[in-house]
Amino acid sequence: MPTHRFAPSLLFALLLLIAPRAASAEDLIGMFLSWQQDPTTTMTVTWVDIYADSSSTILYRKYDGQKHSADTKWQTATAKQSTMGPTTLQLRRVELTGLEPGTRYEFGIGDKTKDVTQFWRFDTMPAKLTEPLTFVAGGDMMHNRAMVDDMNEEMQKLEPDFALLGGDIAYENGIHGTHWIDWLQSWTNHAVTKDKRLIPLVITIGNHEVKGGYNGTPPQDAPYFYSIFPLPQNRSYYALDFGKYLSLVILDSQHTNPIAGPQADWLAEAMSQRGDQQFLFACYHFPAYGTTKEPEGGTPIDSPQALAIQKNWCPSFERFGATAIFENDHHNYKRSHRIRNRQRDDANGILYLGDGAWGVEPREVPKDAWWLAKAEGRNHLWRVELDPDGKVEFEAIDAEGEAFDELEIKEPRTKPVP
Repeated sequence: MPTHRFAPSLLFALLLLIAPRAASAEDLIGMFLSWQQDPTTTMTVTWVDIYADSSSTILYRKYDGQKHSADTKWQTATAKQSTMGPTTLQLRRVELTGLEPGTRYEFGIGDKTKDVTQFWRFDTMPAKLTEPLTFVAGGDMMHNRAMVDDMNEEMQKLEPDFALLGGDIAYENGIHGTHWIDWLQSWTNHAVTKDKRLIPLVITIGNHEVKGGYNGTPPQDAPYFYSIFPLPQNRSYYALDFGKYLSLVILDSQHTNPIAGPQADWLAEAMSQRGDQQFLFACYHFPAYGTTKEPEGGTPIDSPQALAIQKNWCPSFERFGATAIFENDHHNYKRSHRIRNRQRDDANGILYLGDGAWGVEPREVPKDAWWLAKAEGRNHLWRVELDPDGKVEFEAIDAEGEAFDELEIKEPRTKPVP
């Protein structure tokens, strides 16, 4: 995988002038895995390359530990071809369905095995949680390539089952498409384990994916985000259910959808339908209980967006119960006290974790903020381990690999409020 970066003028000159040719590993700009439907029986493969006439075929099969297994036949799937936003970079996507839960597969790009220059692997999620499952969470990923590489390397060492990314991915503001080249290269290089297993991602939209940022603007103002990432129901708020043991609720904190109205109504219904799920996490970009961006005469929790989330979303978290809420945007490390009804409630409150400092310059944190149990300006990601018996372990890990904060909870979700 090449690690060089193209200047914008050179990149587009290459795309316009060079002659098409057959696909090769060197043509691949980036690849990632994600889910549009059931994580136990599906996997979506998305990749970006240069040539319009490269192969759009995926070869895949169950992986039994042998490089060339005669017992498992290859299956084929054809990717849909489009472009990455308004660029001429070629984006291909295919959803593999009918897979077996808790099973490893291998795959490659090419019409025939002799054409495949590289094979990767992926795991479907288990139908039931019989052993610990781990994921990492964080947002605000890339002020520059070196910073995102550092944190992506720490993720790679942890070998999580998947990654939950909380927005502000490539900092392109709906305009600077070449930022995605750096991000895609870094992700492709590091979201892979020693045994070639790719780490799937679950994506959240942030203000730096959008022209206008926090205005609740239409999806066409986030042309890269909506073209690159396949979203359930093709919208920026959705839920993913992993059997009966885990739900992820992803929200749009007023970037391409308003906080109030249809999204808030959907959240209440989605939470009510998932009362039987063992673990439930929500993730969104702008925080309800943040660490910076104080309005004049107020605190970070008094900003208009924070107040809107506290009014429209937090009551659903409190009413139906949650394991924890991941927030981002404010570029710090944060672990809140447990909060209910906008006050500390150590017995029944909701835990808010953040604040989006994966690969960005940290900021200062407020002193004596009643809602904060611990906060500092520090790059980090969260490692979360779910145990079948309902225990959850959280670790905050920085760019040096130090686990500098940890928390264990024994109840998988807060108690619902009638």
